[in-house]
Amino acid sequence: MQKQLSLALGIDIGGSNTKLGLVSVRGELSAVRRMPTDARGDDPAPFINRLLPLIDEAMAEAARPVEGIGVSMHGAIDDERRGPIACNNTPALRGFDMRGMLEGRYGLPVVINNDLTAHSLGEYRFGCGRGAQRFMTLAIGTGLGASVIINGEPLRFGHGTAGDTGRLILEPGGPVDVYGVRGSAEALCGVPGVERLARERFGWEASAREVITAARERSDERAVAVIQQIGAWLGFALANLALIFYPDKVALTGGTAEAGAVLLEACRRRFDELLGDYYRIVAGLTHGVIPGVEIVLGGGGETGILGSVVELFPEV
Repeated sequence: MQKQLSLALGIDIGGSNTKLGLVSVRGELSAVRRMPTDARGDDPAPFINRLLPLIDEAMAEAARPVEGIGVSMHGAIDDERRGPIACNNTPALRGFDMRGMLEGRYGLPVVINNDLTAHSLGEYRFGCGRGAQRFMTLAIGTGLGASVIINGEPLRFGHGTAGDTGRLILEPGGPVDVYGVRGSAEALCGVPGVERLARERFGWEASAREVITAARERSDERAVAVIQQIGAWLGFALANLALIFYPDKVALTGGTAEAGAVLLEACRRRFDELLGDYYRIVAGLTHGVIPGVEIVLGGGGETGILGSVVELFPEV
């Protein structure tokens, strides 16, 4: 019989920040550490040399033995799930054998996932995705991307993800994203898109964080208008993605999702405008096998840590 792990270390390596902590089989999080990722250039050593002491500190706080390590990594993951083969925001980690390094140092089982997949696994096991058969997360922050879980299994046909969904083209004449794609969902809805709209509305530079906070608190009508436009584009993107993946629940996650109800309402409104009666008709034709789509807000900032270790904790 396979041993049931009870405590693991989760590491979430994002484009901007890296977080880690101890995770119990029930999703309890402790000994959390954070640091800027800062993995530019082509040498992984500076990043690894800053990461390992934080891992050691967290493990030293464990009340019982740590039995495995999970890592959520930005970028496209190799087929053996050892590390990223393409990672625009963390180029120093491209080709680095993260799994091998951690296994060699700590002598523990290690699992590696793309960050989008890890966040979906975290929401599916411990958050708003519980009970969903076909669950999708749409993460909106510096970039944008979707991950899909069907009956507990992530879709990984696109190098660790369900494809490069951030490149979905919404406005052919729109701005260019970091990969040179014009009018993509990421170009419109990512942090640069939020700040571009804010500059147009405010007439001066405002950070995405300032806009998101003002929209959530409804303290500035211009910020609300910016986030409503972002939400409308997200609804457009989801209307297309839903026709491919047929999710029954979608969670908006990432830093921009912290705008809350303003973003969610605009997204739902545009989604419903575009798809009209589609799901009502299809639900009738399939006797409910293909139901409607519930769009909700995800659980927040530590989901990547939680999701990185889910595969170490078989369902009980």
